[in-house]
Amino acid sequence: MNEQLPGIDSPKAEYQPLSFINRLIGVWLSPAETFPDMKSHPGIAVPLIVSIIFIAITSAMTVSRLPMEKAMTQPIDQMVEEGRLTAEQAEQQREQVRKIAPYARVATPVMAALYAVLLPLIIAAVALLATMMMGIESRFTALWSVAIYVVLATTVVSTVLFAVILFTKSADEIDMTNPLGSNLAALLAMAGVTALPRFVRLLLTYFDVFYIWKTVLFGIGFAAVTARLKTSTSIIVCSVVAFLVAIVAAGVSALFS
Repeated sequence: MNEQLPGIDSPKAEYQPLSFINRLIGVWLSPAETFPDMKSHPGIAVPLIVSIIFIAITSAMTVSRLPMEKAMTQPIDQMVEEGRLTAEQAEQQREQVRKIAPYARVATPVMAALYAVLLPLIIAAVALLATMMMGIESRFTALWSVAIYVVLATTVVSTVLFAVILFTKSADEIDMTNPLGSNLAALLAMAGVTALPRFVRLLLTYFDVFYIWKTVLFGIGFAAVTARLKTSTSIIVCSVVAFLVAIVAAGVSALFS
């Protein structure tokens, strides 16, 4: 007599959030269905730890494969070709590179690990500020979770592609300033269009498959975990912010590099 009839006052099954692997695969294959799971169950720790370990290890493997001095002097050679450095100035910079190259092998994985921590944190903070300015309530942990998964998911794909390039080409054939060549600047260079102002060329590197992919994923993800925020509006806001970031970054690089 203690048995309950089906559907009458029966206790609801406890909701089980998606696992880390299912979420990661979902970000690749079905982001619109995956991101809402992070609204009430952000699950920060596991993806953050995996992201730190993955990015640090792949960075260490990269610097072990590449001759660091060659990789670090390649931009200097490019500046000489563009007439922005004299041969004497270039040699002075190469000498400085030779001194710091051994330390760069150690510093690069550490900096990569910091990147894995700080980038999603900054992106989530900007997203929180944007939603506050729009008068929309959002949870920082949910936004942070979206940012971590987007950065990890896109980094895994770009790293795999870079690994293919790294192990199929010699270091001399790899353009370390634009290794994947997945952007408009690389396509124009392949077509022989090289006489562009430095700022324009740097800006065109942000018209990149992975940069655009990340921007769209951020838009989908932030809308999924934020009440009263449409996906279309979120993607537009993320695109505007991404474009402004590209302009500032290209401008700074053009002035100081």
